[in-house]
Amino acid sequence: MPKKEISLRIPESLRKIKTILGVFSAKGGVGKSEISLNLALSLKDKGYSVGLVDADIYGPSQPLMLGATSDKLEIKNTQLLSPLIKEGIKFNSMGLIAADRMPVIWRGPMVSGAVMQLLSQTDWQDLDFLIVDTPPGTGDVQLTLLQKMPLNAVIVVTTPQSVSISDTRKGIEMIKKLDVPILGLVENMSFFQPESSNKKYFIFGKDGGKRLAEEYNLNLFSKIPLSEKKENSFLYDNQNYKLIFDDLSEKVIQKVKSLSKIMNQTIPQKTEK
Repeated sequence: MPKKEISLRIPESLRKIKTILGVFSAKGGVGKSEISLNLALSLKDKGYSVGLVDADIYGPSQPLMLGATSDKLEIKNTQLLSPLIKEGIKFNSMGLIAADRMPVIWRGPMVSGAVMQLLSQTDWQDLDFLIVDTPPGTGDVQLTLLQKMPLNAVIVVTTPQSVSISDTRKGIEMIKKLDVPILGLVENMSFFQPESSNKKYFIFGKDGGKRLAEEYNLNLFSKIPLSEKKENSFLYDNQNYKLIFDDLSEKVIQKVKSLSKIMNQTIPQKTEK
């Protein structure tokens, strides 16, 4: 498997972003998009300037969660789109660009080209963090995206379920071969605990994320329980989940700072060979 190219020219629109962080899952349905959104909300709440891009071309769910529609997008000039501002976060999504006309099945290079166009033709301006909600999986699409996107680091999302752990193992191996730093692992849907009880129900198994983190010497950032989310609300609106995501965002901040020796203050302009 080829390593990530280091000779890519970084688009001008991304050069004012201090950290581009990918949220990656090797399996769909593990809650990656919800974690991306609530992590962004927590970082914003701590005073950071934050952007969120929904790069999941097959199932973009962020517009629905944020109540965003394509008619609100504005073209700044002939080349750049002005991102929407939702909950104090700059936002854009493949779902807003493609609407219902996007083909369901695309090949990897076509998908990566569309995602890179979304990233590079959005006028993000100065940001502390740009959170990239990436497409789930470990196939050609994900490999091509990880090779082309100028990610500074990723966090990996799994559930404790054995199938998810097996797929996530493959995803971690792919990321490691591309030399993209993994900040840590998040185990979602770790357990269910009724509000009126202290008993935890491990519906999808127990400690799968812990064992996987130990196997790869990764930090297990969070074990996030299942929740019955209220309609038109975010998990971050719930005080218990706010504490969880504030702890997660703090761990992300500290890990990013620990990588500062190998990360420039802004994304460097890399020249083509």
